[in-house]
Amino acid sequence: MMETTAKAFFETVIGPRIAGNPERARKIGGVFEFVLDGADGGTWVLDLNTPQMKPASTGDSNVIIRMASADLLDIVEGRLNEMTAFMRGKIKIEGNIAMALKLREILQPAGW
Repeated sequence: MMETTAKAFFETVIGPRIAGNPERARKIGGVFEFVLDGADGGTWVLDLNTPQMKPASTGDSNVIIRMASADLLDIVEGRLNEMTAFMRGKIKIEGNIAMALKLREILQPAGW
């Protein structure tokens, strides 16, 4: 298992990934808000325009992605496909749906 909690994933993987390759983050662009339910849930905002990670909603998100924290971990560890999760109602999207399709680019390590 890569990370044991969603919080650890955002703080030890996603945050450093964005900081380590700001050009890639800017190329993806947009403000993604992740609202995760569950024992280790919370809200994380990835502002790929600036690029930085914020621990709470700023109200300027292009897309809000809601899911269980366990489902997020299953996606990043390859046990659950994000499109399958969406089709099964495990992921709820608000805002720019086209931007939500960039989810794989953000969560997967390829290209970073």
